[in-house]
Amino acid sequence: MNTSQHLNTLGVTMEQCRSFIAANLDKPANIFNVAKQYNIDSQMLADIVQDQFPGANAGQVEAFFSQHGLNGKDLNAAKLNPTPIVESWQADSPIKSLFTLNNNVGVLSNEAMRSAVVNKVGLKRYMNAFSTHYIPGSADGVLSAADLGFSQIGDIAATWQNIESLYYGTMIKMLRNMTFSEISELNTFVIKNQSALMTEDPEVLRQFQTLMVDIFIDPPTAFDRAALSNFDIALSIQSGLEIAVPLVGNEPNQNLFTGMF
Repeated sequence: MNTSQHLNTLGVTMEQCRSFIAANLDKPANIFNVAKQYNIDSQMLADIVQDQFPGANAGQVEAFFSQHGLNGKDLNAAKLNPTPIVESWQADSPIKSLFTLNNNVGVLSNEAMRSAVVNKVGLKRYMNAFSTHYIPGSADGVLSAADLGFSQIGDIAATWQNIESLYYGTMIKMLRNMTFSEISELNTFVIKNQSALMTEDPEVLRQFQTLMVDIFIDPPTAFDRAALSNFDIALSIQSGLEIAVPLVGNEPNQNLFTGMF
């Protein structure tokens, strides 16, 4: 937000601010206190007085107040108007390359899977599970690539239908990448580390996560075929949602993607 825009939110003009500053140059504390109260930082003050003091900058404004016994640094933009940290929803996800909208048909279509799950959990709970409410950046009605934390699908409308499609598309892609040898490797790992997994041993959990990420990211090959049919995938996703949907929303910021990886 530039200086004029900020002043507009306060209902004042640049000219009014210039007049106030000119009338109070001999009373720096008045200018300082008003600026601090209304988040008018040192760079904004420099912009306001350019007509009177050409070339004025934030450092000079801060020095002016410091010379009069005030802490000029308190008006620095980084302190008074810090740039908000933009939190990307899935930027840190190790499987973010797999995120995709669902364009499958038949048993893997959004409509087919939605119908099966809604019959078990009800429409209200189902819609709540895919709510965009707790997704950073959704308040403006658009989830940009920056909001999402990945760029392959571009910007999308912040609707529960799009989050539903994103969930199904991603889960289908993940499960389609599971091969017979990977399932065998997973079973071996779980049996070998059953006790450590039950006690949530940090190192074993880290190894388990790495294994799962590799399984979901590596695609099948002619020598290591996909293990699950479309019907198997649909049943697996539906069964998981029947358990998960009633639990979503019991904690702040919780959604179906929470803890996916």
